[in-house]
Amino acid sequence: MLKRVLKRKEYSNMSKRFLNILVLFCTASILVFAINGCSNASGAPYENKSVINIGSLKGPTSIGMIKLHEEKPSLSDRVSTNYEIIATPDIMISKILSGEMALATLPTNVAAKLYNKGTNLKLAAITGYGTLYILYQNVPISGWDDLKGKKINVLSKGSTPDILLRYILEKNNLEPGKDVELDYSLEQVELSQLMIAGKADIAILPEPFVSLVIKKNDKIRIGFDLEEEWEKIQDGRLPMSCLVATSDDVINDSKLMDKFFEIYKSSISWVNSNPEQAAKLIEKFDIGVNADIASDAISRCNLEFSSSEDSKNEISIYLKIILDFSPGDIGGKMPDENFYY
Repeated sequence: MLKRVLKRKEYSNMSKRFLNILVLFCTASILVFAINGCSNASGAPYENKSVINIGSLKGPTSIGMIKLHEEKPSLSDRVSTNYEIIATPDIMISKILSGEMALATLPTNVAAKLYNKGTNLKLAAITGYGTLYILYQNVPISGWDDLKGKKINVLSKGSTPDILLRYILEKNNLEPGKDVELDYSLEQVELSQLMIAGKADIAILPEPFVSLVIKKNDKIRIGFDLEEEWEKIQDGRLPMSCLVATSDDVINDSKLMDKFFEIYKSSISWVNSNPEQAAKLIEKFDIGVNADIASDAISRCNLEFSSSEDSKNEISIYLKIILDFSPGDIGGKMPDENFYY
């Protein structure tokens, strides 16, 4: 009888020890989850310090984000933030398609094309407006009629500069190919060099190449700012560059997105207000021009941050015109409402 009582006490003590161990295990598991598995706004768990890669294209979009590349601000204590300058749109697209890039800058029409091809992305904001200018030398130009019978050197047939130029020419009663010759034989760098050498009379170029050729050849003048010409024709501005979000974890985390919007706006504002300081960073990060040229280019880059909601009408008008001229450049159709963040 005594042995049975002692055994029951022993089993009871073992059960208590088991329960205590179980409680400690569950408590530890909860603590591990709390530390390593924070949830985003959608309820999906983040991995411990998961990496968010943010990329800007070499050129005007990197100019607007240059302060972020320098300071590398964190978006959250739950994630590690990495900033990268990408050399070309093709490389950026490959990184987006592979899932490497969570937030990225792209030409707006390229973002629409990717979306229409089934890529998981949202257009979150417009980050830059018109950067295209018609430059001239050796010939007098004071208005659109002065282009009659002239040759304009244009970058790549079917490119955005080509589409916008042809559209604006038509709106100013000039028929491309008939009233005005369009020459597509030169690429950006070669065309810039010929303008500097005085061997090309009229060309359409983007910043920062505009500032480069003007700096190198004081005879070159700006004939037309395509941003200004667009605004004379359309109700709104020319939304050429955008920010896209491509990761569901990022898209569904409104706090993280709001934080990035805040610091990106701040960077653009700082660049516009401090062109000389920004130009030093532009040279430091080697995005294509030295500080002397970059400081001139900033004011003509039309850097501005506008949410997709605020700029939806401008984007729609812009994409519709590209669709009419070159459907393939936005994926053959207008993107639907889910395109917008």
